[in-house]
Amino acid sequence: MMTDPDSDVTHDHLLNKTVAITQPKNGYRVGTDAILLAAAVPQRTKRILDMGCGVGGVALCIAKRLPDVHVTAVEIDPDMLALAERNIKDNNLAAQIRLLTGDIKALSPVLANSFDHVVSNPPYHDTRGTRPQNRSRALAHMGEDTKLADWVKAAIWATKPRGRISFICRADRASELITAFETNGAGETLLCPLWPRHDTPASRVIIQVRKTITGPGAILPGLVLHNDSGDYTQSASRIMQGGALYLTHPARS
Repeated sequence: MMTDPDSDVTHDHLLNKTVAITQPKNGYRVGTDAILLAAAVPQRTKRILDMGCGVGGVALCIAKRLPDVHVTAVEIDPDMLALAERNIKDNNLAAQIRLLTGDIKALSPVLANSFDHVVSNPPYHDTRGTRPQNRSRALAHMGEDTKLADWVKAAIWATKPRGRISFICRADRASELITAFETNGAGETLLCPLWPRHDTPASRVIIQVRKTITGPGAILPGLVLHNDSGDYTQSASRIMQGGALYLTHPARS
């Protein structure tokens, strides 16, 4: 009896069906976090590092939005890495995305201080909570032996001086993340709240910092994702179709 190699995956699309993505049927799946994080990368960026790329959702969206960038994507899970490789091939983005396998705490020394922008959707769930039974979901939500501070240190290590770092995380961990960035040498923090609806607390935030910059930060207006009918708002819909999420410091606008 032959086993269908695709029986455990689904075939989905992102950015108004311009990106095809194969991902696990169960476990961690690419969602709006990946699209929003990718949208926060400005157009003038050239070299990008995606830490913990999973099946490649963030890297694929960046490469599709910005055809002149080159993305290095790192993943430790071999099953996710195999799917990421398949997704890159299926979207004809091999010239723009390079995959590396490994631990973000042990990246190759040649990657130090070399990226204009580092992005990550790190395992941001509190490790004191209940660990998901699904292996890939547990790894994506809580990591294995890495703390949030380890992701911060790795991102700062890989970024060029004055380069940018963008993380998406749960709103209740924003202060912890900002403190970790500032403690390790990155500032001028921009905090972009992501509101599920206009009258609900923010559930996620995007935090963007600059390495070796110590200026004051700003809380941005943020983005409301859904209207009362449950559909995407006009602003969110534009981003879901490939638009940019502009994070601009008030002093530089």
